[in-house]
Amino acid sequence: MQYKSARDLMVWFTLFFVWSAFVLWYHGVALLQLIMHDSNLYAFSQALRQAGNDMLSDALPVILLVMLVLAVGAFLSSVTVSMIKAVAFLFRTTGSLIQAQFSQHNTSSLH
Repeated sequence: MQYKSARDLMVWFTLFFVWSAFVLWYHGVALLQLIMHDSNLYAFSQALRQAGNDMLSDALPVILLVMLVLAVGAFLSSVTVSMIKAVAFLFRTTGSLIQAQFSQHNTSSLH
């Protein structure tokens, strides 16, 4: 392949968007509840807002959710691309070993 890295990059970005959409679709509400219930940054922003200091906007839970979903999507796409490369390597190695075994067996049976 001439453009192997470009192909890998396209695969990674495709998987990144697919995994991010999957995580957001199936776990978005649970993650937002986790952020609003257990996040120290969200609790800190609520305390600042009650103190009258409006440094952080109301969109902080959504921003945290987007950052978390994108981080999970990047991690899962990297793991998926690595697993695809590992499986492809195993198939190529196994195929070459089988081919070498059969070619060795055929040359020895001819003599």
